[in-house]
Amino acid sequence: MKKLVLVSLLLAPLAMASSVNPTKITKVLVGPDYGTKVFITVSTKPSAVPACQTGNIYDFVFDGATDTGKLTLSVVLAAYTAKQDVWIGGKDSCQLYGGVEDLAHIVAL
Repeated sequence: MKKLVLVSLLLAPLAMASSVNPTKITKVLVGPDYGTKVFITVSTKPSAVPACQTGNIYDFVFDGATDTGKLTLSVVLAAYTAKQDVWIGGKDSCQLYGGVEDLAHIVAL
């Protein structure tokens, strides 16, 4: 029983982060008003989102200026252009831009 409780406590933070598989990227927003932030909208909305997610247009955000962000942006744009399915998930936080969940991962399927 103790092991079950421990596993539940370890997995609880993961349960609130959003994840969608499969979905398509329908919008990508960048611009001078947003600095290096890249916003993504997906066709199938996540069923579970963090409490901080108050935006209803954009589902995820990441910083496109970092090395990881540049790699992520290339996958996002390739999947968007090809209308390819992706598996996308969030971090259960909205630190980069209040109201939009921080991106944790994207997998081109």
